[in-house]
Amino acid sequence: MMITASDFSGGIQAIPSDTINIPGPESKYDGVNTALAASKLTASGVQGGFLQTLDASGRVINQGVQVGDVVYNTTTANLRVAYVTSVDSALTLSLSADIFPVTDPVVLNSYRIYSGNGVNLSTFWGWKLLAGADLQSNAGDNDTLNYNNGGPTAVVPSGGTYLGDATFNITIADGSVATVAVNVTDTAFSEVDLIGQTIIFAPTELNAAFAAGTGTGSITLTIGAADITFAPEILDVGNAKPFQLYCGGAASDIYVTTIDGDFVFFEDVPIGTILPVVVCRVNVGSAPTAGNGQTNTLTTAAGRFVALN
Repeated sequence: MMITASDFSGGIQAIPSDTINIPGPESKYDGVNTALAASKLTASGVQGGFLQTLDASGRVINQGVQVGDVVYNTTTANLRVAYVTSVDSALTLSLSADIFPVTDPVVLNSYRIYSGNGVNLSTFWGWKLLAGADLQSNAGDNDTLNYNNGGPTAVVPSGGTYLGDATFNITIADGSVATVAVNVTDTAFSEVDLIGQTIIFAPTELNAAFAAGTGTGSITLTIGAADITFAPEILDVGNAKPFQLYCGGAASDIYVTTIDGDFVFFEDVPIGTILPVVVCRVNVGSAPTAGNGQTNTLTTAAGRFVALN
């Protein structure tokens, strides 16, 4: 089936965010902020104000802004998105991010406020080493000899297939490596399973750590299931709404969350393309690093995306 512009009734610009679903699509408020404060939106002259108001019979006469509503900075050079964390007053909102920063004092920025369609606050998932795990039980090769004995001492790995940044303490007894414990776990989760990855400590690093130059041999450790922890992906996207996504501005890489909670990365999408999936969020994504298995999911910053409904 061919999808054309006539199939849609409206649209909203989709500003990439790893946590905030595409909101709206109808805006509740728009205007220009009139004061600058960190993680705030302040706007005087707002018709009816940001507070919900009721008449004498308890009927809503001004819906106001609710926690979870989404705020866009719509100034072209400063496109940013945040959600409302509290309604401070009729004129001021607290936001989840500093999208009207005090470093933009020359020109006050335009804003739009939309009903929110869900916020995913837990984007971190994957595998980490467990702090305190003793990897010595998984030593596949340990021919260390004649090292100075010593208690737990920090040693930097010499190699292996593990590419995380955890730190390790090694104990030497009878001239040989006795324990290798995870001191501080990784600063980030790995999107690649760590089980089966190896960590090697060779003579150069061991002799340097234990102040001797006569030790020989190395130790190779294999990460096992008992050495790691896993945080699952959060696929519940809340009160998400379905959109088709139009790519404009530039040919783009686009990392999206579908309405079913799947993550899909589209590479080099031509201008004018409507993605062949129904989405609820355009993610910022990340450039390829060791922590994500050298997998690129970074949405092109120059892209301009319109969510159609």
